[in-house]
Amino acid sequence: MKLRLCFYSILLCALNTLYGQINFVDQAELIGLSQATGTSNFGGHGISYADFDDNGLDDITLASGNGVPVRFYKNIEGFVFAEVDLLATLNYDYRTRSVVWVDFDNDGDKDLFLTSDTDGNRLFQNQNGVLTDITVAAGFPLENLFTYGASWGDIDNDGCLDVYLSNRIGGTNITNYLFKNNCDGTFSEVTTSVGLSNTPYITFCSAFFDFNNDGWQDLYVANDKFEQNYLYKNNGDGTYTDVSVSSGTNIVMDAMSVTIDDFNSDGFFDIYITNTPQEISTPLPGSVLLRNNGDETFSNISLSSGTVVDSYCWGANFIDADNDTDLDLYVNSQYTGDNGFASYAFFTNSGDETFAQPSNVGFDTNTYRSYSSAVGDYNNDGLMEIVVNNEDNQKPSLWENIANNTNNYLAVELEGVIGNRDGTGSVIEIAINGAKQYRYTLCGEGYLSQNSTKKIFGLGTNTTVDYVKVTWLSGIVDIIYNVTANQTLNIVEGSATLSIGENIISRINYYPNPVKNSLTLRAGNDTIKDVKIFNLLGQEVLQTRPNALISEIDMSHLQTGVYIVKINSAAITETVRVIKQ
Repeated sequence: MKLRLCFYSILLCALNTLYGQINFVDQAELIGLSQATGTSNFGGHGISYADFDDNGLDDITLASGNGVPVRFYKNIEGFVFAEVDLLATLNYDYRTRSVVWVDFDNDGDKDLFLTSDTDGNRLFQNQNGVLTDITVAAGFPLENLFTYGASWGDIDNDGCLDVYLSNRIGGTNITNYLFKNNCDGTFSEVTTSVGLSNTPYITFCSAFFDFNNDGWQDLYVANDKFEQNYLYKNNGDGTYTDVSVSSGTNIVMDAMSVTIDDFNSDGFFDIYITNTPQEISTPLPGSVLLRNNGDETFSNISLSSGTVVDSYCWGANFIDADNDTDLDLYVNSQYTGDNGFASYAFFTNSGDETFAQPSNVGFDTNTYRSYSSAVGDYNNDGLMEIVVNNEDNQKPSLWENIANNTNNYLAVELEGVIGNRDGTGSVIEIAINGAKQYRYTLCGEGYLSQNSTKKIFGLGTNTTVDYVKVTWLSGIVDIIYNVTANQTLNIVEGSATLSIGENIISRINYYPNPVKNSLTLRAGNDTIKDVKIFNLLGQEVLQTRPNALISEIDMSHLQTGVYIVKINSAAITETVRVIKQ
């Protein structure tokens, strides 16, 4: 008996040591998040943890109910949040579902997109710090589309972010809509013409991500009740093909979130989808983890991974809570825990495609009706917080990890030049002693949410990262070697490309490099259709349409410096860096 007690004591001590670096406590009121977002509405309201004033500190924005303005919380020096009214002169206080900050015009500041299921969507352009309603001028309809989620991505890699609207309404002919950014401040509705379904669904949200690592953004759509989820493969020519069945992602459930990350660090991005409890689910019970198999198929490993949550779940986030190099998982619930169903779930990653659910990681007061959630780092200490928009007219929660965590971290912030300014759609890869981690940059994700654009990697006890590699949608690859831990690394597209002697493009030959007068481009037996040259400020300085197998580009008139050459052939798009002497 004494031996058994001794064994259990040792086991308990080991578990306390293992999870002792995690302790989430709600600090919302302490740091200034003290205002509620309105009365209870089905599905709650969205949340953004994005830096809306571009000062390097994550701010918080909350969508809200009828008669309540959108809540803007400005981060003050990483200590507290102060509520500011960025729409004070515009009197927008109708019910909103999601809030997304996005630099749609690539001018270096964040614009604002609001969705609503009562009064229509709105696009506000940031003009010298003032938000101006340009919805009509930009080409968006004012009528109510019953929109919940808005996901931004670049469907054709032209450097301008497009938007997919998830509309949830039954008994109408309203479908989900894709609006293409025309790169001139306007958008065009192109849903049917690009191959996306025009059948009405009951859709909460979606996400653009590259599921097969071919450099093009695919689209996953989560549908509520009776209708399968859809995965659309980007064909690389501005069109999509439905691969839901062949990929194994065509599950039918009460799908709420689309949470994207690489939980097993294999370089292929996985999908977590929340659901209603078994007693009311349609028809698949519990939340679902779809593992990306790397061959354009996914496997439902919810049961084997231990990530099934039998509750009324909404938002979900992958987060390396203890910075031990693997991603843990947080899940919201609208239940308060008094009806036998969980009010939340938190899983720690065991590193073998399974998760544990420890009970000693905080969240002691987490009995709210919770909906959207987002992750960021308001005080730049390398430990990510989870901010949650609660209902029943309750204040939001900010779950801060206050445990004494001595593990190291690396934060990475991106700035696009040739591609979109936000760096959306980029893959960030790091390596430590051969072990790799990956992050994907999304804009509008999870359930009605927007995570911080700053991506944080846990490093464990390591003090140096072998390399940080960014693969941008433009095709440019930046690599920085021997990076020191515990800092924010700001990477500008094209600033740290492979050495000029390393030709990272194998399908198009280009020479000479450096070039004095004329650059020769050859694409084998492929016809070069279009060539654009940009300087490192992202300004287009030359465009030509050779429509030939070999193209001679006259660069004699360009100033000395480094240039980015984007080449579109009949079959591929490539980007190279050249030096003009």
